[in-house]
Amino acid sequence: MKRTVILIFLIFLFIPNIFKAQTNNQNLNSQLQLMRKYFLEGNYKQFANFVHPEVSKMIGGKAQMVKNTENTVNKMKNDGFSFIDLKFKNPSKFLKKGRETQFTITQEILMKTPNGKILAEYTLIGVSGDNEKNWKFIDTSGKSKEAMRKYLPFLSKDLIIQPKTPKFID
Repeated sequence: MKRTVILIFLIFLFIPNIFKAQTNNQNLNSQLQLMRKYFLEGNYKQFANFVHPEVSKMIGGKAQMVKNTENTVNKMKNDGFSFIDLKFKNPSKFLKKGRETQFTITQEILMKTPNGKILAEYTLIGVSGDNEKNWKFIDTSGKSKEAMRKYLPFLSKDLIIQPKTPKFID
């Protein structure tokens, strides 16, 4: 009996952690997973379809963004860096700003480096302009909300953007 109670307690303790990256929006969940898949596979052309068009425009268009991403990742590989995994957790509540829905989620990137593995967490912003059917994403790369809003003034002032937190593991 005591073992059963402990088992039930452990199940209830860990089940919320298994699903905490999930939102109530199935379109969003599947698009986050597709974006993750394309990035980790190195399919940057498909990955670029999930990047917010304003970000692509700042880089010089979608084709230029794909080229820059490929070049950056190849240089990183040559320097001994590689992406191991990408996960999402702690989604915020959806915010309405005009006709858009916006939210944030913590992006967790695990990388191999010449000095060991590093786990970096920072905020990813999701934006939908079609009633949460399709989502485009903005990687904050650890930049502050003020810096993000300077370049992307359409972002809600109520978004919560956490500072980047890299740490070595292993």
